[in-house]
Amino acid sequence: MRSQIVITEDFESFKEELEAQVEPQNLRIIESDEIKVEHAKEAIKEAYITSKETKVIALFGLGYNIYAQNALLKILEEPPLGVVFLLVARSRSIFLPTILSRLPIERREGLEVERISFESFDLERLYELAQQAKSMSKSQAKSVIKGMLEYALRQHFALTPRELDYFDKAIRLLELHSNPANVFITAGLILLTHKKRRK
Repeated sequence: MRSQIVITEDFESFKEELEAQVEPQNLRIIESDEIKVEHAKEAIKEAYITSKETKVIALFGLGYNIYAQNALLKILEEPPLGVVFLLVARSRSIFLPTILSRLPIERREGLEVERISFESFDLERLYELAQQAKSMSKSQAKSVIKGMLEYALRQHFALTPRELDYFDKAIRLLELHSNPANVFITAGLILLTHKKRRK
């Protein structure tokens, strides 16, 4: 991992990804609607606390004020050994040219969960969804389950109380880090059973 600007709409997913990849003692997340000088100073102070392993300092902000960016310039140019800075935002346009010239930019396209169409949902699509589950964040996986339930309700499927209860349970299972593929398969089979009854 190297210091960079990360452009993403889905802060939560990226945060979950970092937490899964980096040991808690080597990860410092600083988050605010607007990254200000005090946040920059906090990040700089953290960078100089020595660590045997690579330390990742991630700043998440909808905006980064000019003073904060100027405060970060020198450390981004010459970071302490073993320190990686991630400046996470939704748009590159909020950064000063001086920051943009010092860091590479990674654009992360989130999985377009909202665009999953359940109209053409079949066993093959369920299998694909189970495969995609590996790269989904918890919030994306929950969006899939919500999408399935919304589709079932729009179609006026006669879900049994037990089936309805499963959708509620599915969200809780995902919260508890259950394997999303297993959760999707059960929920998906409920949908497919009702679709088949309609034919």
